[in-house]
Amino acid sequence: MSLTLGHLNVMNATIREMLEAIEKKNKDAALRLLDELENQIDSMLMDMAPERITDERFEAAMKSISKITEHTRKLREALWDLKFNVARKLVLEVQEAIRNSYRLLILIRAGAPTPVIFQVSPQFLRDVNIHAPESLIYTNPMAAQVYNTLLRKGEATIEELATELGIDERSRDEFNRAIAQLISLGYARPYLSPDNKMVLKPAR
Repeated sequence: MSLTLGHLNVMNATIREMLEAIEKKNKDAALRLLDELENQIDSMLMDMAPERITDERFEAAMKSISKITEHTRKLREALWDLKFNVARKLVLEVQEAIRNSYRLLILIRAGAPTPVIFQVSPQFLRDVNIHAPESLIYTNPMAAQVYNTLLRKGEATIEELATELGIDERSRDEFNRAIAQLISLGYARPYLSPDNKMVLKPAR
């Protein structure tokens, strides 16, 4: 069993015990178990922290951790106020937040491409500023815009990209050159859809 999966199993066991304590309306036991769970979460995060991480991935990771913190805070307040029905629901929300953060951190630690992370954990990347490689930003701003759009959408046809970026006749040539550069540098991978439309997917 991997170390990180071991953390998840331990936390799930603590959550089950906490639910049992809440069913028995045992505030002190539930609070003690919540303290244990928070320590287990901290331990998991320390073990899963990647050595190197890009800004957008760090921001996404912090959003996922903040979501756990928000739910555990609400759970603690509900337990102190003896709102056991509310607490039962919040325990499940804490568990879901932990699982979502676990999946995200596994992908980040494994070095998964940003498009893959976006597809698995879109809630943490939706509002994150995803940055195109500096080489694109400085040499071809249009290519950088196209690349960022591809990262967020996962894939898109040429016309979908043109519509998204507001391409008109005056900017069409620049847009086409940007696409050609992305393909030639390996930042985008083209393929034909069943209806013979060119589709681009981010390749990095």
